[in-house]
Amino acid sequence: MSLSSSSYLKLPPSPARPDPPSRDPKDWNALIRRHAKLRNDGAILSTYARMLSSRVSPDEAALPLVLKACSRLDDVELGKRIHSSILGTDLMEDVRVATSLVDFYRKCGLVEDARYVFDRMAERDVVMWNAMINGYVGVGDHEEAISVFVEMGRRSVRPSSRTVVALLLACGEAMELRMGQEIHCYSLRSGLFHECPHVGTALIGFYAKFNLKVLHSVFDMMEVKNMVSWNAIITGYFEAGEYLMILELFVRILEEGGKLDEVTMLIVIQACTEYGSLGLAMQIHQIALKSDLSRDVYSANALLHMYSKLQKPEFAYEIFKSVPTRDVALWNSMLSTYNDFSCPEEAQRLFLRMLTEDSEIKPNSHTIISILASYDDAPSLNIGRSIHGYCIHAYITRRESSIGSDASLANALITMYAKCGSLHNAEKVFNLIWRRDVISWNALITGYGIHGQGEGAIPTFLKMLEDGMKPNSATFVSILSACSHSGLIEEGLLLFSSMFCKFKVNPELIHYGCVVDLLGRGGYLGEALDFINSMPIEADASVWRALLSACQVHSNTKLVKLVFEKIVELEPMNEGNYVLLSNIYATAGLWSEVGLIRAWLKEKGLRKPPGISWIVIRDQAHVFTARDQSHPRTDLIYAILSSLSCSIKDAGYVSDIQWILLDEES
Repeated sequence: MSLSSSSYLKLPPSPARPDPPSRDPKDWNALIRRHAKLRNDGAILSTYARMLSSRVSPDEAALPLVLKACSRLDDVELGKRIHSSILGTDLMEDVRVATSLVDFYRKCGLVEDARYVFDRMAERDVVMWNAMINGYVGVGDHEEAISVFVEMGRRSVRPSSRTVVALLLACGEAMELRMGQEIHCYSLRSGLFHECPHVGTALIGFYAKFNLKVLHSVFDMMEVKNMVSWNAIITGYFEAGEYLMILELFVRILEEGGKLDEVTMLIVIQACTEYGSLGLAMQIHQIALKSDLSRDVYSANALLHMYSKLQKPEFAYEIFKSVPTRDVALWNSMLSTYNDFSCPEEAQRLFLRMLTEDSEIKPNSHTIISILASYDDAPSLNIGRSIHGYCIHAYITRRESSIGSDASLANALITMYAKCGSLHNAEKVFNLIWRRDVISWNALITGYGIHGQGEGAIPTFLKMLEDGMKPNSATFVSILSACSHSGLIEEGLLLFSSMFCKFKVNPELIHYGCVVDLLGRGGYLGEALDFINSMPIEADASVWRALLSACQVHSNTKLVKLVFEKIVELEPMNEGNYVLLSNIYATAGLWSEVGLIRAWLKEKGLRKPPGISWIVIRDQAHVFTARDQSHPRTDLIYAILSSLSCSIKDAGYVSDIQWILLDEES
């Protein structure tokens, strides 16, 4: 029989801890110290309150513990009252108490109050100097942190390892190379570099901003390397864009038996993503699996993003499925991946899963922005409205102001409504935005362009200027496109000429393409060709295709051969270009040329994918192609089509087949 078994050994119940005598300071202070060892900050402050009610004051050892609890619980008011209560007493002269006050104020971000206490102390130890330096570093005032360090040197106070670490951070942020080098020398002379690994780690972070060779030398000189120092060096190389070096260092970590952590894995995955090698990515993934780090939501998110960037959305989804507890960021990343790969149906299904499967996860504005991007046609309007309603309900539930306070979300709603055919709703959302940014204006101008309402786009552009908003490159794409779709040729050309002259926006290839489209749609084909030839940058296939499309619209066969040769030179395997040219020749009745193009398509093994049509009935989309027989009610559909064809022919309708690329050889 084992006496250690709890079944046979009955222990008496633990007696309740008696309260300390109401007037004995030693017992009260001892109780505070016991709470401090357990890091029970609430109990410390509760005990302190009871001490005051019993007219007992904490001593110079307990009071710093009370102030530390105040800083951890962010109880600024109580900390200030404690400071006021000891002014003029012997406690204020105690360096430990004064240091704890400086530390309290700096941790609460009140660096001026910390400096007030610091300046009035006759005696300052290195801990107080460190607290003051760290206070300035914490609020980003690195120059003042360096100034305090210089004063510390004048007072002949010997810096500690904590001083060195704080100063290296300040020198790095302030780009003070010389001062950082002097601190480096001091750390070597004093032995701190070899005694304290965190000094070497701080030096790595410092030199990452200046010199990668010195950074690597510092790392190699370190006698003790832990994962913090490994993470510091790979972070330095990541910020410098040296992704291959990170992967080489990662191999060294594995060879030396380093224990990988979440930070290491996250940086290495991001480096592999930027390096762009699928083979390496899959190896990194396997290592993450073996290290049991792939299910960490941060590493999983990085892996998902990696596969998305490497054009493997199916692998990204497998990562998503493997994570047992997903946060909203992981859901958003998967939604964004589906949007990037033009998979709106998958994105929409995933969003519904998010709402129904994971009751603890609530979509945020990033979720809504991602899902709204998948609704971009007329049949999606009702669903888009439902999501808009969901947003309104969410804002009311959270008692927040309104959608108008979130410009990014409102911009996504404007774009959704414009693409889904409801320009009126897009305008209503635009008018709700409290502080419109340039994206808000661009979204509305683009909406007018989609609907061919240049007369709405130009006044909006002018109102944008009146409101003091500076147009950017995307603004001019939107307004030029709106002019093109509305036939506003003169206005579009004036806007293009004003881009650089008036707004200092350099025209890019996409802007030149808009001008070609503008001239081409207006029938100025020769001018469009001259414009392309005068461009300061070489035209790409999209610019030439805009001119070829204009040739189709205006049945112009004179420029076709020249334009087509340019396009095929740039995009030899794009079947759409051949179909476009074939349609132009078919319209002109040049059937021998049509036959020649068909022969080219066969020779190159190209085939135009069939066009898809759809109709939405009771929120269900029915998709079909020409001669499609996959629908369950195919017989009824074709019977009705046959009846309709007879009826419209009897009414005098004649089919226009000029744009059809014939399937038959004849």
